[in-house]
Amino acid sequence: MPIDMSAIPAECIVKQGDDWMLVSPIPDFIAGEVAAYSAAQRATLKHIVGPEEMRRKVVGNRMRQDRLCVAIVKGEIAGCISYRMDGEGSVWPDPKRFREVFGPVGGTVRYLLAEATLRRGTPEELYLEGFKVDPAARGRGIGTSLLHWLGAEVVRRGKARWRTEASVTAAPAMRVYQGVGAKPTKTVNLGPIGRIADRPKFTVLVWEPPVSEGKDETAL
Repeated sequence: MPIDMSAIPAECIVKQGDDWMLVSPIPDFIAGEVAAYSAAQRATLKHIVGPEEMRRKVVGNRMRQDRLCVAIVKGEIAGCISYRMDGEGSVWPDPKRFREVFGPVGGTVRYLLAEATLRRGTPEELYLEGFKVDPAARGRGIGTSLLHWLGAEVVRRGKARWRTEASVTAAPAMRVYQGVGAKPTKTVNLGPIGRIADRPKFTVLVWEPPVSEGKDETAL
């Protein structure tokens, strides 16, 4: 069933276009749907949890509603961005759910692997853990707007930067990252080990608020 965009509280609307809006924090009435969508985008969990529908089932059950911004286009979720801060992200695994789906032993092992994959970031930064805009929703500036929201969160949370890792083959995402000022710092090749996270070779990108414009970033 399409989301009633008119039911989104005004204080949750970050930005609005002709047929789309960015929403954060996430209202309770769409929290479950947004958590499932966000969890399904975690490609790093594909080899640990399974395909998209399995990731929705196993991981998409708990969410910190203020660490995720979702794009809604014509009543449908069409993109999102989320971050980790101080060791905790927007959607986090429940060990009980893993054991229910995969059994006591298999569930525990998969849960620990998922936790290890998701625990990234340092105290002075936000770690961009998920960023997605559906192909049909592109061309509206949604991706850039989501990254602007993340930049504002860096300032609001009193952090120094945001950081992320992007596959070297993700050319469209790289263009958007660099378009808002994120800078590649290094390329990492994990080889066969990286296949577990579906990312054998990736580029690390870092964004920092412009010194002269730091205060203005909160208005993005």
